Amino acid sequence: MASWKENRLQVVLQASREGIWDWDLVKGTIYYSPRMCRFMGYRKSEMPNFFQDRGEHMDVASVAAMDEALRRVLQEGEDLFAVEPRVKTKRGDWKSFRVRGTPVRDGLGKVTRIAGSLIDISKRKEAERQLAEERHLIETLLDNIPMNVYLKDEESRFVMANLPTARKMGLSSVKDLIGKSDVDFFSDEHASNARLVEKEIMASGGGVEDLTEHEKWNDREDTWVKSTKHAWIGHDGKVRGTFGVTIDISELIRTREAQEKVTSQLNAQNYLIEEERERLRLVIDSVPLHVYFKNRDHEFVIANQAVAEWFGFSCPEELYDKSDRDIFSETHWRKTEADEKQIMELGVAVAGEIEKEVWGGEKETWVITSKYPWRDSEGEVVGTFGVSSDISDLMQAQSDLRKLAATYERKNGEMAEELELAREVQQALLPDEFPKISGGGATMNFCRLYEPAHLLTGEFFEVLPLAPDRVGFLMGEVFDRGVRSALIVSMLRGLIEKEIASAGDAGEFLTGINVGLSHLLLNSGHETKATAFYGLVDLTKGEIQLSIAGHVNPMAVFDDGVRQLVPPAYACGPALGVAENSSYGTVLAPLTGLRRLICFTEGFQNTNNVEGKEFGVTRMLEEVERGGDLDRVMERLAEAVKDFGGHQEFENAICLLGWEITR
Repeated sequence: MASWKENRLQVVLQASREGIWDWDLVKGTIYYSPRMCRFMGYRKSEMPNFFQDRGEHMDVASVAAMDEALRRVLQEGEDLFAVEPRVKTKRGDWKSFRVRGTPVRDGLGKVTRIAGSLIDISKRKEAERQLAEERHLIETLLDNIPMNVYLKDEESRFVMANLPTARKMGLSSVKDLIGKSDVDFFSDEHASNARLVEKEIMASGGGVEDLTEHEKWNDREDTWVKSTKHAWIGHDGKVRGTFGVTIDISELIRTREAQEKVTSQLNAQNYLIEEERERLRLVIDSVPLHVYFKNRDHEFVIANQAVAEWFGFSCPEELYDKSDRDIFSETHWRKTEADEKQIMELGVAVAGEIEKEVWGGEKETWVITSKYPWRDSEGEVVGTFGVSSDISDLMQAQSDLRKLAATYERKNGEMAEELELAREVQQALLPDEFPKISGGGATMNFCRLYEPAHLLTGEFFEVLPLAPDRVGFLMGEVFDRGVRSALIVSMLRGLIEKEIASAGDAGEFLTGINVGLSHLLLNSGHETKATAFYGLVDLTKGEIQLSIAGHVNPMAVFDDGVRQLVPPAYACGPALGVAENSSYGTVLAPLTGLRRLICFTEGFQNTNNVEGKEFGVTRMLEEVERGGDLDRVMERLAEAVKDFGGHQEFENAICLLGWEITR
């Protein structure tokens, strides 16, 4: 009769569902418990020695793992034999087992036998495989959707991101992005603003939706994105950082800005179109993007709720095992199946394609779609997956807009042609690039800012390189409106070229231009005038010449403060074109202490608010005193005058020309 201890051991083993084995390495025999035989599907008399003949019953990886476990026990003296092999049963199917054993050694320390237990872990291994496949699906989707997804820690450093995010930052892999922050890519201003927003989100535990961000980079032109950001809450309820999703809308922003020159009616329609495009490109959790996976037979196997509802089903499960044949017209489903077949054969994606959907009932809709080859974890193509968005309303709006624009152009053809010609003339007069001037251990750089008014106006400026260390600069304003102002500016440009030989003397230069303009105005019958400010800087001599023809005085930044220049009376004369015999003097001053000069037009300082108060020079000087990069100072000046005027349509263009000397 078995002892109580033996019975207890048997009960415990039965409860644990483990099989027992005992391998005699000296005799080459092995003992298996009945449960071991049931695991393998053999009778006890048929059971092979899986441990000894492992090459015949295990896969390659399991054989290697078994060899390594035996080596550690037999050669390195380990006291635990542990391995998880895949073993082929008598029926030919594969099972995974957890094997644990204890070596028995003789008096010399040589292992004579290993005994232990074995348990079937096939279900656990299959669950692990399915989990890995699901994780691979999610990573595949995130790395191929046209948006940036990321998580940041409490210091706003990236801890996770998809591949499009890394590539947007100019990196080849996500690994290179981890640990970096916005400071490593964006301007200080943008990085600081983004950090403040993320701090507020972490402090509140909330988030922001549909946020338009203007991204300013260190190494490229500005971009714009739509962002959704939320607090990242850990399982313990504590804030771990932030996570967000962004979509690039730079092209949409630039298109919208270009269309701002059209009539208010067209602008309003374009704004609606841009808003629709932005909504279509928001992240999946914010708007109903259509996300789906199809097998090689073109049947839906995975889909989100938006896809189901788009096809008229209440839930995704009703869509599974169906294909486009069950939904669309024959013409449409034949094309989609041909596209998907090509994607699977070539392994090449189709991104951003606008597609017309023709339904069974001849209804038509439009979507923007991206389709990709669906690969399993081993890289085999098992189907396709795609992301699409409904743009039917957008296409209709574009069609309506084209019709409206055609009607508008027909009615206003002559006016549009005249205005366009004048604008081209006006824009052609303004330089976009400036020379680099250096000498006497100093360097001089120019910066300009020009925003046209809703009417054609006569603001203009010019920079005249006279030598590597000498440069002239002129700011002027024609007191007229419309096409005529642009033509007079063109006349002045010609006079500047004609008088360039005298540009080395500020007063003589303005005197010559005045004579020429007076003759032109007299001969053409025009009665108008133009103010001008002309300066000449010689870096080697450390001198500046100034002469003024009725123009407002510029703002200057000295080492000891900011103030408006006030040249002596002999250097100031009337506006150009008023009197042919007017002469203009020159004031000569040292450059000592002068770091910056900003020229502007009269319309800038005379901007009135709703109360009729004038913007004035005092407010301009306050903005300049705040300091910063020259281009940013000029941008703030423009923003300040627009805020002061209530963002009304200005009668005068915003025209600034500045320079700074670096010693």
